[in-house]
Amino acid sequence: MAIYKGIEIDESLAGIIRHMQGVEDYREGLGNLQGAWDILSLLGQLTGSATEMAKTREAFQRLTGDLLNHLGQETRRKAVADLRAKTQGSIDILVRNLFERTADIGFLSADDDIREFLLGSGRRDLMEKRFREYVDKYSVYSDIVLFAADGSIAARLGEHPAAASRHRLLDEARTTTAPYVEYFGPADFLPAGQHLLYAYRVASDNGAFLGVLALSFRLADEMEGVFAKLIGDGDFSLLATLDADGRVVASSSTIQLPLGTRLEQCRQPTHGTLLRLAGRQYLAVSCPAHSYQGYAGPGWLGLGLLPLEFAFERSDSALLSHVDGAALAAVTQHPTLFSDELRRIPEQAEAIQEDLNRSVWNGSVRQVDNGQGNASFAKTLLWEIADTGRKTQAVFEQSIGNLHETVVAALLQNGVSRASFVIDVMDRNLYERANDCRWWALNATFRRVLADPDAAGTARCAEILHYINGLYTVYDNLILFDAQGQVIAISKPEAGGLVGSHLNEEWVGRCLALTSSQGYVFSRFAPSPLYGNRPTYIYSAAVRAPDGNRVVGGIAIVFDGLPQISAMLDDALPHGANGQPAKDSMALFTQRDGKVLASTDPRYPAGSTFPLSSVQSHLEHGEHSADIILLAGDYYALGAAMSAGYREYKTSDGQIDEILALTLLPLGQASASEKIARRSASISANGRSRRVGNGSDAIEIATFYVGAQWLGIPASDVAEAIGTDDMTPILGGNNDLLAGVKMYRGKLISILYLQRLLTPGAPIPEQAGQIVVVRTKNKACIGLLVDELGEIPEVAREEIQPVSHVTFETDSLTIGVVDGMRRAGDRHGMLSVIAVDRLCQRIGCRCLPEPGDTLVALTEMN
Repeated sequence: MAIYKGIEIDESLAGIIRHMQGVEDYREGLGNLQGAWDILSLLGQLTGSATEMAKTREAFQRLTGDLLNHLGQETRRKAVADLRAKTQGSIDILVRNLFERTADIGFLSADDDIREFLLGSGRRDLMEKRFREYVDKYSVYSDIVLFAADGSIAARLGEHPAAASRHRLLDEARTTTAPYVEYFGPADFLPAGQHLLYAYRVASDNGAFLGVLALSFRLADEMEGVFAKLIGDGDFSLLATLDADGRVVASSSTIQLPLGTRLEQCRQPTHGTLLRLAGRQYLAVSCPAHSYQGYAGPGWLGLGLLPLEFAFERSDSALLSHVDGAALAAVTQHPTLFSDELRRIPEQAEAIQEDLNRSVWNGSVRQVDNGQGNASFAKTLLWEIADTGRKTQAVFEQSIGNLHETVVAALLQNGVSRASFVIDVMDRNLYERANDCRWWALNATFRRVLADPDAAGTARCAEILHYINGLYTVYDNLILFDAQGQVIAISKPEAGGLVGSHLNEEWVGRCLALTSSQGYVFSRFAPSPLYGNRPTYIYSAAVRAPDGNRVVGGIAIVFDGLPQISAMLDDALPHGANGQPAKDSMALFTQRDGKVLASTDPRYPAGSTFPLSSVQSHLEHGEHSADIILLAGDYYALGAAMSAGYREYKTSDGQIDEILALTLLPLGQASASEKIARRSASISANGRSRRVGNGSDAIEIATFYVGAQWLGIPASDVAEAIGTDDMTPILGGNNDLLAGVKMYRGKLISILYLQRLLTPGAPIPEQAGQIVVVRTKNKACIGLLVDELGEIPEVAREEIQPVSHVTFETDSLTIGVVDGMRRAGDRHGMLSVIAVDRLCQRIGCRCLPEPGDTLVALTEMN
C-alpha cells in the first residue's frame, strides 16, 4: 500500500491518482467533512457524546480509504480498457488487411500477362498500364515492381532510378517453400525508408523461374486511416505500431512519437503500465494481434499511449445521453456488475449512519429529562452531528453512484468499440471483394474465351478459377458467365451441375450493363440458390472483349458468407480464458429497419427483426451510439455502429449498403435489479426543520417511520432505540404481531411488528431495522419494530390536533396529528402521535410487577 494525502491507496494508483480529478474532488469533500468532525468532536466533549461520535468518525475515515481506492481503480480500469480497445483494434485491423495481401501476391505472380511479358511477349508500357489498373482497384499499394530472372527491373509502377536490385528479398522469393515472402525494411529499389513488401517468384507453366514480383504496401497511408477512425475529437490518445524489436513503424503523431523510436519496455504486452517518454508520463498499453485464419501478421504489436494529465478527464455524459434513466438506475444497482467489496461500501456507510442516527436520537431522548441548562445546546449539537453524518453518507452515496455509472459507461464504451471494430472489418472485407471481382474480370484468358468460346478455353478458365479460389478461401464459388447469363466455368468442381445453366438473379443484368472496368455490382445480403439458399453477398464485374469494345460476360464471386460473417461477429464478442464467447453476449448485423442479416444468438436468426430504437435506426454513416436495453427480462449494454465504407468503397463509388453492427453485453436480470430498492429512505431525514414550542407548554415527540407513515411517541415514554442485532424470532406460534424477543439490559423483551398493529394483516416488513423501546408503567418492557428513526421535535401542545372529533374508534392508537408538520417531500402525510397507554390496551400488555422478572408477558392480543 502507498500513502496519498494521508489515505492508504493501492500501489497501482501511486503516481496517477493525483491526475484523477473526480477522485480528488471526493477526497477534498470528505476531507472537509473530516474537519467538521474535528470541530464537533471538541464540542462533543461538553455533552458526553464524544465517544460515540469518535467511533463514527473513525468508521467513516476507514471507509473513505476504501472508497477512494475503488474510485481510483475503476477510473484507471476504464481508461485502460478504452485505450486497450483502440490499441487492439488498430493491430487487428492491420493484420486482417495484410492477410489479403498474402493472397494478392500469390494470385498476381501467377498472372498470365505477367508470365508472357517475362517470356518476351508484350511491351513494358502496357505491363505498367496493367499495374496501374491493378492499383486503381487495390489502392493499398504504392508500387509494383517486376524483376527479371537476373534481378533487373523489367517493369514497375512507380518512378525510381534503380534499374536492378541485389536485395535478399529476391533470393528468398525465388527459393521459399512458403506461398509468399513478407519483408519490412529498406530496399535498394524503393525510396529511402522502411517498406512493407510482399513478394513471390513468377514461374512458367513448366515451373521455370522467370522473375520476382514485389508489392509495396502503403503502410503509413493505411495506418493513418486506421488511427483516424479510432481517435476521436478531443481524444489525446497516441496510437502506434511496433515491430518485433519495439521500434515504431507507424504512428498517429510522428511529432510526439517519431518513427524509429525504440520502446524496449513495450516489446511485450503491457496492460496500463506507466511510461516516461520525452519528459512526459503516459499510461501505456501494448497488444499482440489476434491471428486471422491462421495468419498472425509480421509479429508486430499495437501500442496505445495516453498522457496522464488527460487520461482520466473524459466525461461519460455523451455516452449515457440516450440511456433511459430508469434503466441506468436499475443497472447501476445490479449486484453482478460490481465486486462484493464495492457493493458493501454504501451498505457500510448506511450502517454507520444508522448507528449515528440512533446515537443522536437516543441522546436527544436522554435530554428530555435533563434539567441542566445546556440541554438545548446539547440537542442542537447532537443534530449537527447527525447532519454531518448525513452529509458524509451523501458524499459516499453520490460517489458510489458516479462510480457505478463509470463502470456501466465502461461497458457501454466496450460495446461501442466492438461494434465499430466489426463494422470496419466488414467494410474492409467487402472492399476486397469489390476489388477482386473487378481485377479478375481483366484476366486475359477470361476475356479471350468469352469472346470466342471453345472447350479447351473453358477448361482453362475453370483451372484459373480453381487456382484463385485456393488462394482466396473467403469464397464459396467463382462463376464465369457469358453475355446471355449462361455459366461456362466455375471454381468448385462439386457444383459442376451449374455449368451450362442460366443465371436468373437480378444483379446479372446490372453487371452486364456496366460500362467501365472500375464498375462492379453486388447483391443484397439475402438467400441465394448459388449458395445453397443461404444468405450471402455476391459481387460481380463485367468481362470485356480483348479489344475492350463490348461486354462478353461477367464474373461472379460467391462470398462464403456463413462462416466469414460468423467469424466477424464472433471476433466482436468478449472471450474468456477458455476461448469461448462470454456467456449471454451477442453480436448482430442488421439493416436500418432492424431486419437481422446475421447473428450469434439463435433468438435472432437471419430474417428476424431486432428491436432498434430511433437513435440506432437513424445513425448516419460512420456514427455510433450506446444504450441500455431490456430484452426478455435481461438488461444489456448495447453498442451500435453504422457502416462508413472504406477508402472509395461505399464512400465515392456510388454504392450503398447500409449495415448496422450491434454488440450486446449482459448487465443482469431486470428482476434482480428491481429488488434492490433499499437505502434511499435511510438518509431522507435530511432537510426536515425542527419545530420549537413555548417552554412548559411544549412536548418533545420521538418520531420514526413505518412504511409510508410518519409516527411519534412522547419522548418521555421512550427509553431508547436499539438495533435489531441478536433479535431472536419466535417460531411455531400463531401470534402475527410478535417479531421476536431480544435481551435488553438484562431483561428479555418482546419486539412487535408496529406496522401490523397499525394495519392488521399487513405483510411482514422487509426494511425494518430499528427497535424503539417504550416505557409502560414506567418500565422499558416493549420494543416496536420500525423502518427508520426521525427527528425529535419540540412541539407546542396546541399544535397537536386531537382526532377524537373525526373518528369514533376508541381503540385507535393515534391521539392526534401535528398541525402543519409533514414528512419531507410528502404533501399529504402529517406527523401522527401515538399514545403508549392505548398501545398497551390494544395488545393486552401486562408487565409483571417485580423488577427482578426477566420476561414481559403479552396476553390477550387482538
